[in-house]
Amino acid sequence: MVNMSIIQHINLLKNHIGSKQLDKLEAGALRHKEQSNIEFSITAVDDTTIQVSTVQNETSSGKYASEATLLKRTQDLFRKQMPGYEIVVSAETKLPSPAQLVNVPWIENKMKEKGIRIKQIAFDTGIDRESIADWVTGKRAMSQIVKAMFYFYLIK
Repeated sequence: MVNMSIIQHINLLKNHIGSKQLDKLEAGALRHKEQSNIEFSITAVDDTTIQVSTVQNETSSGKYASEATLLKRTQDLFRKQMPGYEIVVSAETKLPSPAQLVNVPWIENKMKEKGIRIKQIAFDTGIDRESIADWVTGKRAMSQIVKAMFYFYLIK
């Protein structure tokens, strides 16, 4: 069986802390992964400093931590097990796709605001009028691609 680590490159810490601390780091990282889809990767370690890259991937809730929150969570996690080390964090925040805003009320509002009709969208996009009407009225579910099309078409 292959032992998969939650923290990428955690083996870089083996000469700096004990197996009990490594297990506690992994357990804490697992909680962050399960609750907020946050992942940690050790990028460098020396006798006084540990460098960690932190990334929050897409979440089902659509809620994302700020850069400051990611920095704090990472420092808190590692400082508990490595109190004598400076924890240097590079955090990558996830920005949700603007197309996630798109739903029937959003489309209706933007069309009204811009004075655009279904016929015009069909003409400009080359998509048949019936499909556009079904999406705009909610009769047909929109894929991510369709939401992106409406977003970029109506945001201009």
